Amino acid sequence: MTNSCFFLAADAKYFRYACLAARRILDVSRKATPGFIMHVGASKDDIGVADRLLKGRIRIVDVTNVMANSGYRFRPGNVATFIRLFADQFPEFAAYDRIAHIDCDVLFNRDIADLVDQPIHAPLLAAHDDYMYFRPGYRKEMSMQPGAPYFNAGIIVFNMPPVREQDVLKQARKLAVDGQMNDQNALNIVFEGKWQTMHPNWNLMSNGTSEFRFCQAYARHFAGGKPWGNQVGVELDALKIWRDLAKGTPWGKPFEQRVPFERGVIKRFLRRFDVVAGLFGKDVQRRRARYDGRKMHEIYARQADEGAMAVQFPEVLGEFG
Repeated sequence: MTNSCFFLAADAKYFRYACLAARRILDVSRKATPGFIMHVGASKDDIGVADRLLKGRIRIVDVTNVMANSGYRFRPGNVATFIRLFADQFPEFAAYDRIAHIDCDVLFNRDIADLVDQPIHAPLLAAHDDYMYFRPGYRKEMSMQPGAPYFNAGIIVFNMPPVREQDVLKQARKLAVDGQMNDQNALNIVFEGKWQTMHPNWNLMSNGTSEFRFCQAYARHFAGGKPWGNQVGVELDALKIWRDLAKGTPWGKPFEQRVPFERGVIKRFLRRFDVVAGLFGKDVQRRRARYDGRKMHEIYARQADEGAMAVQFPEVLGEFG
């Protein structure tokens, strides 16, 4: 029996989106998994709306002073993105041995307990980010080993006993701040060789390929167009859920449907010509043209079911490298 929780992190601008994403987690979950929203500078008005929306079932924690007094100097506008690097420091998390971090642009379709309570034998559970494998030069740029896999940190589960024992997050904080590096890259470097493959349905991203849709996701990550932004790649059924979540709050306007069809159709159509672009030295398009999303999904799903560590040279395994 694991002792688990989840959290979302946000600044004043993203706080409302974090609240809506958290509300969705509550709506689709049968089990009462403790949840938190760790924020920097949310307004009193927005916190009041959040209290009514979440009905006290999500704990809202202001970490402004904690981050300011952490001893680290963050780039302006980036403080909230680094909150996940302090999961081992917040007293609210001290009692938990599993901690899931969820980005604000994620919409769940399945009980989060099914994610956090599954067997984990590595410090981290995460999903491969195939979009990075279209640009394998990241390994050299980040001083990672040849073939090193890369995960997306939008949905991750920290296995806290080894994380605390190995002081991994302290290493990530130092690397991110001292090296002027984004938090996801820092996490990938310090967790290299220490992460277990997550089933891709738990982080089904919208910015890579179009093989899988919102209704098939355990959790849909709108890593490309945002539901409150340009809405490119946001399925209409998902957009409706965002609108329904925001109903009765002052946060609904950004989710209004801009056009009477799903945006991003043209973008998906143009990707059919990746193979042509690849003939003219466009390496990203060449790799993407050879990429079989369904095949990679099956590979990662099988590895997740087996509890396997992240595979080396994923693009070679998938024959698109």
